[in-house]
Amino acid sequence: MENWFGAGASGFRMFQWEHVLLLMLILFVSMGMYRYRIRMRKMQLWKKVLITGLVVSESSYHIWAVHNDLWDLHIFLPLQLCSFNILLSVLLLLTDNRRLFAFVYLFGLTGAIQGLLTPELFQEPWHFRFIQYFMAHAFIVWTALYYAIVRSYTISWHLLFQSFLWLNIYAIGVYVVDVTIDANYMFLLEKPTNASLLDYLGPYPWYILSLELVALCLCLLVFIPVKEKLNHTKEDHPPFEV
Repeated sequence: MENWFGAGASGFRMFQWEHVLLLMLILFVSMGMYRYRIRMRKMQLWKKVLITGLVVSESSYHIWAVHNDLWDLHIFLPLQLCSFNILLSVLLLLTDNRRLFAFVYLFGLTGAIQGLLTPELFQEPWHFRFIQYFMAHAFIVWTALYYAIVRSYTISWHLLFQSFLWLNIYAIGVYVVDVTIDANYMFLLEKPTNASLLDYLGPYPWYILSLELVALCLCLLVFIPVKEKLNHTKEDHPPFEV
């Protein structure tokens, strides 16, 4: 138990069978949400499950860090985009706010998928941190899909660009924190040490501008199925209905 909840040894390899297995599990649950979307729409249990998963995954991460004397101001503040989206996802589930949905769907979903495919992770499979990492990112994905598929929330063009503006404002604030405390939240000062999409986007600081373009393209891609129609009302369920 101590080894499982300890700091862990470096042993993660991208797309090893354990990694692929968890990706398939997350995809399977996501497909199940689409298959049973109408039944899920009538049940409040799923919101409680999502809130519990998000809170447990984030709080246990900090408990693990404190337990192993790893917690550090430069690493564990909830300023990384996925950590921030965990907090926003909980607020979304508590308030059903459509502006929060737009941000979580556009940036939480795309960011979490990128994190699942190219994890910033070092611990070996089935270590606590390995499980917690995939659990946290999976619950961001499922929260975004819950509102898109089950609740049939839509996003207007205005809300799309407003959310993109808020992302940049948030990034400026995080950059100020990074410079002030000599951290690297959102990788605004240097690239992560593990393999990631940033490796293909040029040197610092140009990869940040490249990432802006990639983020916009990904937003437009996931925007298509939830684009608000001109004749759409809140009572309709257009994006994923048959």
